[in-house]
Amino acid sequence: MAEYFQRFKFWGDYQLREVFSHELKLALKNFSDYTIVPIPISKDRRKTRGFNQVTALLDAARIPYQNILEKDEREAQSHLSRLERLKREQPFRIKQSTKVPNKILLVDDIYTTGATIYQAKQIIMKEGTEKIKTFSLAR
Repeated sequence: MAEYFQRFKFWGDYQLREVFSHELKLALKNFSDYTIVPIPISKDRRKTRGFNQVTALLDAARIPYQNILEKDEREAQSHLSRLERLKREQPFRIKQSTKVPNKILLVDDIYTTGATIYQAKQIIMKEGTEKIKTFSLAR
């Protein structure tokens, strides 16, 4: 699994997004009454990588989603310790003029320390969302 994500995210092997599309679709079908919200990457990271790995996985599985979050540029978390990740400032914000849905399923590719999901969830909860659930493809 680690090699898959390394090849997909960091080496740009975009075709690997198809590998988990069937399983992802099955896992998320029980959340049809939730709005899928992918964890975003910063604009600079998107320029470097060429794609957002979470939206690429959702697109491959033909799962609709809403991009309601934006992320500020920060040092990649993969180089930080657990403590450093947990101490980071809030990198997310709600996109301007966005109506935040009442029921959200927040989707990320990898759950490591939980810092990313926690921070995204915090910023969404401030908008008054009724329910937020989270899903990560790997841990």
